[in-house]
Amino acid sequence: MTTVSSVLEQPIRSDWSSEEVRTLFDWPFPDLIFAAQSLHRRHFDPAAVQISTLLSIK
Repeated sequence: MTTVSSVLEQPIRSDWSSEEVRTLFDWPFPDLIFAAQSLHRRHFDPAAVQISTLLSIK
């Protein structure tokens, strides 16, 4: 089974098997959010704010 700690120890991947993805759906929601936030903070400044501009409303 894939655990939060095992996911956080791995580099970013895009080759997840269907079975590995299915196990993520079994995680408690707070654990899933924690893992996503931890990975995001590892690669992006947590204090940075993305600024976007609306180019057109058509």
